[in-house]
Order: sequence, then C-alpha cells, then structure tokens
Amino acid sequence: MRAGDFLREAEALPLVPLNTLVPEGGVLVLAPHPDDESLGCGGLLAALAAAGRPARVVVMSDGAGSHPNSRTHPAPVLRELRRREAVEAMRALGVPPPIFLNLPDGDVPRAETPSGNAVAFENAVEAVIGAAIGLGTIAATIDLDPHKDHEATWAIAKEASRRAGLRLLGYPVWSWRHLYPAMAPIAPVEVPAPPRGMRLDVSAQMAAKRRAVMAHRSQVTRLIEDDPFGFILSPAVLSVLMRPFEVYLEEVA
Repeated sequence: MRAGDFLREAEALPLVPLNTLVPEGGVLVLAPHPDDESLGCGGLLAALAAAGRPARVVVMSDGAGSHPNSRTHPAPVLRELRRREAVEAMRALGVPPPIFLNLPDGDVPRAETPSGNAVAFENAVEAVIGAAIGLGTIAATIDLDPHKDHEATWAIAKEASRRAGLRLLGYPVWSWRHLYPAMAPIAPVEVPAPPRGMRLDVSAQMAAKRRAVMAHRSQVTRLIEDDPFGFILSPAVLSVLMRPFEVYLEEVA
C-alpha cells in the first residue's frame, strides 16, 4: 500500500489512554535530533511523568546542522544551544534531562554503512541498552521517516530492543509528509502492510507538549537571523504534529 494510505489508516487506529498503550513500566524515547522527542512523543512523556512512571530520552545527534550558514551560530555554538533547549523542553514535560549521544547531525550510524561506522553503530546500540535499564519499552522514529538520521535511529532501536528483550514502538515525525504535502511534498513509496498500533490520547497533555516544542526556539522561530535558509518548523508541520493524539506503531517498514 502507498505510504499516504498507510498513514491515513494510522490516523484511524484505536484512541487509547496511557495504560492501554503502555500497561506497565516506563519508556525510553530515542530522538534523532533535539526536538523530535517533543514533536513525536511529548504527550507520551508528559503522561508518563504525570502518572509517576519512568520516562527517559536519548538524543542521538547533536542537531548542529540545522543552520549551516550562520556566522553567529557556528556548529559548536548551535550544539550547545540545542542542548539547552532540549533540557528546557524536558523540564516542561516533567521528565529528566536527556542523555546526549552527540553523534554528528546527518551521520547517525547504520549497521550497513561502511566499516568506519560499524563501531559507532555498536556504541550507539550499547548506549541505548544502558539507558533502557529498568524500562520496558523503546520508542523510536519509524523507518518511513524520510531522513537518514531518523532511519538510522530506528535501526539502532531495533537492534537494542532485540538484544535487551524490550518492546519496540515506532512513532512518525516526517513520515506525515506522505499524507500532508503542505509539510513538504515527497515522492510516494510503498509499504508492506497496513499499520498496527494505537493512537495515544494526549489531549490532557497538549499544554505541556506545546511548551516543550516551543522551548526549541532555534527550530520554531527565526532566532538565528543570519541564515535565512536555515531549518524552521513551519506552521503546516506544527499543525500536523500538534494534534491531540500521537501515533505509536507495533511494526513498521
């Protein structure tokens, strides 16, 4: 089936409360970049915190590639800014500060990449397993997200969950481009099967999620003024990602 149809069906998955999606234990959220955790899982993280259940976040890349032409925010400055934003976002959601793996933005390793990245992939898997101790579930961006760091994060999550015997959930961020071209058009792709999973009702967590997303000021405003072509989350993107539900898939591409 086409990816757009896959996501349209995902929007119709059962709408459930936290205890149905995650009956017990806590969740480790893997974010390819600082802000993906808030955009894709902010409601889940806030719900876990409100319920007194453990929630942790691992940010895979340093996010330093979003404004490559800025003179005021070269990579080292932007890296530190995005770390501070992520810490503030987690405070808004009520969860501990993230664990930062500090992998290069645009180069989160895949197992099948050249041998120079094999060690980095193994190290990332082991770091995720360590961060997941005491938790029952890992949530990571699905392989349908059209960004190599998001795809790599899914590959790392799959391997870590397999080794540690943890449940794995996939969450879409940029996958929604297949259904909502206003986010940025993308060529259609085929996926092997209809979606299986649930939608989490995050209506009660929307205020906290909004505060977390807005904490990533370098990504949602023109804070960095000297790179007019730098990345920014458009209103079209935010309108899709800030709905009162979040999608979590049991099996993805």
